[in-house]
Amino acid sequence: MRRLPLFLLASALLLSTAAAAQPAYILVTGFEPFGGDKTNGSWEAVQHLQGKRFGGETVVVAELPVVWGKAGEELRGLIKKYHPRAVIAFGQAGKEPVRIETIARNERKPYKDNTGALPPTDTVAASAPATLPTALDVDAVRKSLQAAKIPVVESKDAGGYLCNETFYVLMNDPDAQAIPRGFVHVPPLDATVKGADGGNTVFDGKTLAAAADAVVSSVVASLPAS
Repeated sequence: MRRLPLFLLASALLLSTAAAAQPAYILVTGFEPFGGDKTNGSWEAVQHLQGKRFGGETVVVAELPVVWGKAGEELRGLIKKYHPRAVIAFGQAGKEPVRIETIARNERKPYKDNTGALPPTDTVAASAPATLPTALDVDAVRKSLQAAKIPVVESKDAGGYLCNETFYVLMNDPDAQAIPRGFVHVPPLDATVKGADGGNTVFDGKTLAAAADAVVSSVVASLPAS
């Protein structure tokens, strides 16, 4: 058997070491407050995750603006910067269970953003599909939330505001097509939500954080070994 020259062996070792040293990121986003509120349940849920490790992955957290077009632009920039192994975007809905969104729609409704502006167009992306499905394992995420005693439902309507716009941008981003990604709605901070069993859950900061932990841990568990 012919042996490789030492310099080739050394180069291969350096390349493998460098590859192994590359950090593996999970990108998680929430939104800033909107509509005059002082808090946003999505940001309350995810901000504690910054730098937290799930297995071999490190979480990077970002707070997106409630501004038409800008939230998606920032999200795309974060994906280019971190090359994450998965992306989970969170948003705030009403006083209802955590919603795993399953369908992103290529539409914007005429709601004002935090700058007072209406959407520039009634679609998110020109010449793009009307709908795009989530790339999360919805069943696994639901079971993880249920195991954490968090009320949860599946949803086919992420609304027509910045949550849906961001969800659609994420699903349509060419740089993210090969990775798990999707959108999850949480209730506002301190909302009381009735579960399927009839019991009430108060979504204080601890419960919101537990919901985000359950979602992220489920997504990480589904990733192939790096």
